Amino acid sequence: MKFSELMKNLEHEDLGFITKYGEIEEYQDEYFYTINSRNSDLMQEIKSRVSEKKPMFPYLSNGENLSKVKRPIKWDVLLSNKCEIRSTRDLIGKFAVRRRDTKSTLLNKGHLVAKKFQKYICGENKPIDDFFCENVIANIAYQFSDKNSGNDKKRGQLQFEQAVMNSFPKDTGTDSENKKVLVYYEVEPIFLNTDDKIPIGTRIFAFRDTDTSDQVNNFISQNKEKDEFTITLPYHIFIPNYMEYNGAEKDSEITNAFKKFYAGDIESISKWYSHQNTSKNK
Repeated sequence: MKFSELMKNLEHEDLGFITKYGEIEEYQDEYFYTINSRNSDLMQEIKSRVSEKKPMFPYLSNGENLSKVKRPIKWDVLLSNKCEIRSTRDLIGKFAVRRRDTKSTLLNKGHLVAKKFQKYICGENKPIDDFFCENVIANIAYQFSDKNSGNDKKRGQLQFEQAVMNSFPKDTGTDSENKKVLVYYEVEPIFLNTDDKIPIGTRIFAFRDTDTSDQVNNFISQNKEKDEFTITLPYHIFIPNYMEYNGAEKDSEITNAFKKFYAGDIESISKWYSHQNTSKNK
């Protein structure tokens, strides 16, 4: 069963429900989708929410604050290779940390705002800021490992984050070559139901201050000889939080397992996959 088929079984025939920001189109075997159109207005919205002085904007519900959030949230972030030295607590205050952690060989604790972005938000990599090294609830989403890190030639969140890093010039120590670059980054966990704890996937929009909306998703440079492509900014994509399984089980069993998973039952999905693989190898 593919991700689109799972969503259909969960009563979402059209994947357009995932985002209001444009049309969603599969690109690479459902490892990621591109989101097209309506990018110009969104670019302006993001630019209005963050600045070099206030580069982190957490989307919080009415009356909610970062010290009490119970699941990952949407973030707008401005990254700069000329930013001031500061901590994330200076920028956003206190935040909730999950002390107990469920471990799974299937899942990663995927950061929405990546660890490697610290230098371009806080001005330095060391020491590692708590926001990036702790289990910060607002910034951590349980994510299938292949969608977090990619798999062989399949692109995951890691490769899209690396494209952001590649947008900054290498630090040569000279101002003439090390020019200032600004990158806007919006990351949103998408939930199936209002009370769910784990997202069905992650929407990411990344662009430089010099990019225009008609350049979005022209990021694929195909190398047919190597059967691969290179990711560059600007891009607007959705990465589903799903690991396809090609077994003989009933669709209803798979659908029910993922419904429980998105509701927050991490151990259930791990046990289900382990059971299927054990049965398959007998």
